[in-house]
Amino acid sequence: MGVLKRDKLNLLQELVPEGAVVPSQWLQSRDYSRQLLYKYVQNGWLKSCGPGAYCRPVTDLSWQSAMASWRHVSPSEWHVGGVSALNLQGYAHYLPLGGEKSVHLYGESRVPGWVKGLSLDADLIFYARRLFSDAAMEAGLKSWPSPIRKWPFTISEPERAMLEVLPEVNDDFSFTHAAELMQGLTTLRPTLVSALLTACTHIKVKRLFLFLAAYYQHTWLGRVDMKKVDLGSGKRSIVQGGKLDITYLITVPEAFNVNAR
Repeated sequence: MGVLKRDKLNLLQELVPEGAVVPSQWLQSRDYSRQLLYKYVQNGWLKSCGPGAYCRPVTDLSWQSAMASWRHVSPSEWHVGGVSALNLQGYAHYLPLGGEKSVHLYGESRVPGWVKGLSLDADLIFYARRLFSDAAMEAGLKSWPSPIRKWPFTISEPERAMLEVLPEVNDDFSFTHAAELMQGLTTLRPTLVSALLTACTHIKVKRLFLFLAAYYQHTWLGRVDMKKVDLGSGKRSIVQGGKLDITYLITVPEAFNVNAR
């Protein structure tokens, strides 16, 4: 093997560390031709991990390493949020043995085909719903370590993750699950909650978030700045056949109707 070829193979080990998965176009932009990638696969130095994606031969892909790889090779606003972000940070309810079977991702841009084609240890569920104004698109997000050294991925902090859970609440079961999640959020930061509620564009989500915080009498709620939070007007239906809460004007399950009619 020539020196140049050996150097390219050594560099490949840095570009594709153990656990990582990268798209072929990304490697081609670094002077690894299709023919060379095919040769690496034939010689057992790489393996195909799905349409247009490569990883190390002994790699068992996890959803966390896939998210870290996606963020590393192509900047994207997609992040792990909602119940998945809460689970990662220790607010899990009913987390199955062996980890999550589905991971909730939030963003707006097109999802690359190579990401959709990966076979992972959990299903990726994409929510392309805009919940916040442009001014707060990155508020309440942080880096989270992955199995790949120095390749983190992005998750929602608990304040944002809880808000991301709430658009899916539409029956007694999902309402109760959301309530159980909120019950454990005793240490949310009022400043961040205030900023997110101000930037949130979903009236029902804001009302439900505040209702649940008040229901569990979280002390941080008293320090949330409500002056710029728009709660809209009129009634909103969240649970069909529920009772109307007279403070936030949303329908809630009868079991939660402490302040309802």
